[in-house]
Amino acid sequence: MIKFHTQQRGAAMLIFILFFLMASLGVTSSISYGIYKDQNAVRLMFDSKQSYLTADSAIEDMAYRYIAGKTPGASEVITLGGVKATSTITYSNAELAYMIVSEANDNHAYRSSAMKLFIGSGASFNFGVQAGNGGFELTNGSSVRGNVFANGHVKKTGGGTATIYGDVISAGSTGLIENVNATGSAWAHTVKNSNIGKDVFAYTLDGGVTTGGAQYYNKINGAIVNGTPEVGSVVVGDEATTTMPITDADIDAMKQNIIDTGTRITATSTQCSTGTYEISSSQSLGNVRIGCNFQLKKQGAGTTLTLTGPLWVEGNMTFKSGPRVVISNAVGNRTVPIIADKESNRATSSKIAVENGTTFTGTGGSMSYILLISQNNDAENGGTYNADALSLAQSSSGDLLTYASHGRITLANSISLNEITGYKIVLGNSASIVYESGLANLLFTSGPGGGFTIGSWRESQ
Repeated sequence: MIKFHTQQRGAAMLIFILFFLMASLGVTSSISYGIYKDQNAVRLMFDSKQSYLTADSAIEDMAYRYIAGKTPGASEVITLGGVKATSTITYSNAELAYMIVSEANDNHAYRSSAMKLFIGSGASFNFGVQAGNGGFELTNGSSVRGNVFANGHVKKTGGGTATIYGDVISAGSTGLIENVNATGSAWAHTVKNSNIGKDVFAYTLDGGVTTGGAQYYNKINGAIVNGTPEVGSVVVGDEATTTMPITDADIDAMKQNIIDTGTRITATSTQCSTGTYEISSSQSLGNVRIGCNFQLKKQGAGTTLTLTGPLWVEGNMTFKSGPRVVISNAVGNRTVPIIADKESNRATSSKIAVENGTTFTGTGGSMSYILLISQNNDAENGGTYNADALSLAQSSSGDLLTYASHGRITLANSISLNEITGYKIVLGNSASIVYESGLANLLFTSGPGGGFTIGSWRESQ
């Protein structure tokens, strides 16, 4: 009996050890599988990151080649850390943009990246109104909701009042702000007979009322300062003049882009047989150079010109009887320039006239505007021909910017714009300008003026 019980205890121990080993093996297998999964996940994550970084580097490499003026192929391959990435590029004429797509694969971990590279240049409009040496003139009831900067004078002419809802600067040693109401501060060599809502910085205060403080050298004709004055010992420097936000070189680049990628209607073509290319029915037009005058006229119930890209008119432009000008949705959130520039005659030609009721509409994006550019230079050259480089009649409105850095811009009664820049600017009765801060980062459908601009850059897989 003693021997029999000993054998039973040995068998029980063996069974226990067997089950223990099986349980240990299960636990070990489970732990090992978990470690394997974790290691595999870490490896996949590392490979995936390596693939993404390589794909992104390939995108950056291709973009750099274009921006640096090099000539990449339609497909390029780079290797980074032993991982290859292939980038391909396609061009969209409708958007004037290159789409670059890059894909990399490290141990079957695929990642890709995409970039939209716009041809073109940006411009910063930091003021509701920016005038050159010709200055800025307001009339009865006109207003600006935004800041005003002029290399020349800023003054109201005629009766009534005119108001700038913001700051006003008249730069240079002859800077003059005269008969103006401003809710912000004012800077000029002389501030004369003006009501300034905040502070004044001037060499001479000549009449008027300053609600805030003032720094000046002398005060004459009963000028009133309600705030704290700092007089005499204070050195008041004149504000420095500044350049226009779009240079002639930028405009030439916009025109060159149309030459390189667009079409041309010559002065001898059928459309220009009368000396004027006339549109009186709704149609689309873009990326075109027109070798004569241009007229868009409302006919019947309405005429709409849909812009698919920029226009360059070698002559005068007229928008007659209230047509509509809209930007095609295919253009996206971008600004389209319309340029009037007859290079052989910028004195009496290269003018733009917008008649009553013309409306301008972007695509709805924050940077989508129609930019009218006139290269007429009569005002800059003394005004021999008393020419308006750009004139806008009443009730014209919309997503519109106007630019004439060498000429005079005249705005008639009851017109509303987003921004205006010109050598000389004259604001008619009740005309208003409402500046939008987004204008500091406009992107034009033009190029290669400022090279290229990145529209989007994102992972695509």
